[in-house]
Amino acid sequence: MLKTGKVLLAIAASFSLVLSGCGFQANSGSSTKLSDKQVLRIAEEGGITTLDTVKANDAITFNVLNNVNEGLMRLGREKQPEYGIAYEYEISPDKTKYTFKLREDAKWSDGEPVTAHDFEYAWKRVLNPQSDSGYAYVFFPIKNAKQYNQGQVDASAVGIKAVDDHTLEVQLEKPTLNFIQRTTMIAFMPQRKDVVEKFGDKYGTSAEETIYNGPFKVVSWTPQKVLLEKNENYWDKNGVKLETVEINVVKDLATGINLYNSGQIDTATLNQAFVDAFKNTEEYVEAERARNYYILFNHDDPFFKNEKIRKAINLAIDRGTIANDIMKGGSKPADALIPSSISGVGGKNFRELSGSYVKTDVARAQALFQEGLRELGMSEPPKDIVMVSYDATPLRDVAINIKEQLRKKLNLEIKLDSPTWKTHVNKVKNGNFDMAMLGWVADYNDPFNFFEIWESDNEMNFSHYKNPKFDQLMDQARQTSDPKAQFELLKQAEAVLSGVDDQGSAGFVPLIYYSKAFVQKSYVKDLYRHPFGPEYSLKWAYIVEKKEE
Repeated sequence: MLKTGKVLLAIAASFSLVLSGCGFQANSGSSTKLSDKQVLRIAEEGGITTLDTVKANDAITFNVLNNVNEGLMRLGREKQPEYGIAYEYEISPDKTKYTFKLREDAKWSDGEPVTAHDFEYAWKRVLNPQSDSGYAYVFFPIKNAKQYNQGQVDASAVGIKAVDDHTLEVQLEKPTLNFIQRTTMIAFMPQRKDVVEKFGDKYGTSAEETIYNGPFKVVSWTPQKVLLEKNENYWDKNGVKLETVEINVVKDLATGINLYNSGQIDTATLNQAFVDAFKNTEEYVEAERARNYYILFNHDDPFFKNEKIRKAINLAIDRGTIANDIMKGGSKPADALIPSSISGVGGKNFRELSGSYVKTDVARAQALFQEGLRELGMSEPPKDIVMVSYDATPLRDVAINIKEQLRKKLNLEIKLDSPTWKTHVNKVKNGNFDMAMLGWVADYNDPFNFFEIWESDNEMNFSHYKNPKFDQLMDQARQTSDPKAQFELLKQAEAVLSGVDDQGSAGFVPLIYYSKAFVQKSYVKDLYRHPFGPEYSLKWAYIVEKKEE
């Protein structure tokens, strides 16, 4: 992750070693004695944009906020929600009311208590239409949340209520199986009303004009560096070993690698050009992110309204080349919507249970393409199709590869438009594209996170994909509180959206399931990086004494 910040993420992600998909303690071969200097130095490409959890919408900002703030629940080391500011919760028999009990020792960085009122205030601030938060929709399972966001009811009608300082009551419209997963998101973190009102429009624009309730606090923030220090008022401060975290803001990944090689930082993301150089070293780690890259069709364009044209493009593209030769770092060819890092049922992931819906078949692609052209009354494809892609490697190289594949296999000539990130986002949001390359990363461990943006009435449905069968299956999946029944409905929905057979609509072109590679010094331990939501948690990380050379 407007969710666009992260959506059109065409864009950013990361991880750590236990390689179950959760986190890892990078590398063996070092001492286990704690270093006297508990300082972790990392690099991030691009700076943070705000410290206001209501307005945050990009990956790097989420990473910082995840470590300086804490919600009712947080994403734990085993990629499952665990207690944060809440120490327990109860669910009503009809599964529509959640009652959270908050820790009495939870405090803000200025020593004031964290209360249920801070959660009620923050959540309703996200929903306030004046906030224009891109994450308001994730609160819509809550009673009257959508109506308040759309100006139909007053805030007092929303099912979020601080019963007392340490009890928060949340009333849902109907049972929502993934509600606890949602509460790990940045948008669900608390805010202090008096502090937000004190700083007004300046809230979250500097380290001093913000307040924190997580393991760390921001002590300085410049375009070049974000400095975090341990928050001595954090309720679990004894479990936090790091004293300082230096986040070096680099202009590109190559700069981060240079800093790593010169010993100025302890971990760095690898770009594709450096993967092969580090791949066989003990400091190399790759890990899957709950993220996919894909091509959007503009479904308002008559050419792409033709289902056979869309299916032909899907079948023509060799995703193995894109994943293995261009993206590298463990990325895999995508054959549907949901990455394997997203859970299914019965202890298995969604992908292995659901199967494959797209495989390369050039002969069939060519036949379907010609059938589609005939249905459109065309003897050859149009020459003015433009695909918008982000102007950065390796995505620029992916776009070039796709252009060449479609030219050779389908005689489809497309033009590439590779603007800056901001322009790219605006073009896609405003529908100014024929085809567009995008990335999407899950906010929490649930396939709904990927499905929702394809519904006809979703504001994130930039391609204007409309399929009544898909919408119906999504509605049915929301209505059930049986995980197995819900999975079966979502499996059918994925077949409709992704499939190229008679039942599928090929609503988009899946390209890859993304993994990120990086290097990390062996003396860095328990730096857990997550498959979804914010990329890493620093709470458990620590530094051991460096091994003698």
